[in-house]
Amino acid sequence: MKSTKLIVLVLSVVTVLALGLALTGCSCSLITKSTTTSSSTTQSSTTTTQTTGTTTAVDAGASMFRSDAARTGVYSGVGPTAQPSGVAWQFPQGKAIGSIPWSCPAVYDGVAYFGAADNKFYAVDIQAGAQKWVFSTKKTIWSSPAIANGVVYVAGDDSYLYALDLQSGTEKWKFKTNYGIVTSPVVVDGVVYIGSGDGNLYAVDAQAGTQKWKAGGGHAVNSSPAVSGGVVYFGGADKALHAVDAQTGKEKWKVATGAVIWATPAVADGVAYVGSLDDFLYAVDVQTGQIKWKFQTGDGIASSAAVANGTVYVGSRDSHLYAVDAQSGKEKWKSETGGPLDCSPVLAGSLVYIGSPDTNLYALDSQTGQEVWKFKLAGAVPASLTVAGGTVYAGSSDGYLYAVK
Repeated sequence: MKSTKLIVLVLSVVTVLALGLALTGCSCSLITKSTTTSSSTTQSSTTTTQTTGTTTAVDAGASMFRSDAARTGVYSGVGPTAQPSGVAWQFPQGKAIGSIPWSCPAVYDGVAYFGAADNKFYAVDIQAGAQKWVFSTKKTIWSSPAIANGVVYVAGDDSYLYALDLQSGTEKWKFKTNYGIVTSPVVVDGVVYIGSGDGNLYAVDAQAGTQKWKAGGGHAVNSSPAVSGGVVYFGGADKALHAVDAQTGKEKWKVATGAVIWATPAVADGVAYVGSLDDFLYAVDVQTGQIKWKFQTGDGIASSAAVANGTVYVGSRDSHLYAVDAQSGKEKWKSETGGPLDCSPVLAGSLVYIGSPDTNLYALDSQTGQEVWKFKLAGAVPASLTVAGGTVYAGSSDGYLYAVK
């Protein structure tokens, strides 16, 4: 009887973690083995307005979720290339937050910005790990922030998109949608794009906080929008990948998949890559909306792909991290994990960085999939990692944000 209760408890914890991983498109997996193989492919509202202040240059390498507006998952800097010497700091320095930091940190001008399940959004000095300011919302913050022109934008499960002063955390404006938001904003040419559980993708003026347009088919928008070449790409509960004009919101095309899309699209070299819970990774021509190829894994894909040097990296719920040729859709290598992989890989330099439910951070050779190093934390790593300035920033289920280098 005790054994049965223990199993139920463990399964409950795993279920909560899996939900969070799917919502954040995070970067977690347990790497135990790497193999190089070949695999077949199939061809085929209400607003409150206020203007922003100073203009600040954007560090595109770490100022938003998945590194850039196209959501390629490739950071411009370099992370630790050898075994990390230890934890530079952990936040808070005393008692833990008391809840999981689901949000992937944005690192900008010496400060890390992230949200947590305690309904708060934090700004932390990256030298000392000390809090600069904190902003409170009414519900969990799954969303990862985006920074532009002296403002940090973040959304909450309380249905609001917030614009906060980068230096003080003071609210400049907030924009209300009609349901909770689990996606992460992207800022391009003075417009903030955000998806909501109310079934719409919104384009919001970055300075005024007013709606420019909205688009959607009434089904929850689960994946964070990607923007490239004047087009916004997003997936949702309608099982489709959408492409809409960034200026007007007019639909250019949509591609049906076999299940809900949680993953954030990555756009590179004229192709949009996105995984679906139907087990496939799709490569879609951005001009025509035609499927160039699709790669089948052994289970659903909630992981967001990273794209670099002709290779697409993605996790699957079949417990593998895959490297797939971007042109042909053929498998280059795969690394076996210890459980369903909803988390998203990130790249910096020649390495792929991932966190894991087994409490380890891993760095893998991007060409071979071989483990270069691993580093153990005190809790599971449910959110995507950020790599900047030779440091890996990781939120953990023990209620801390860690800086490892």
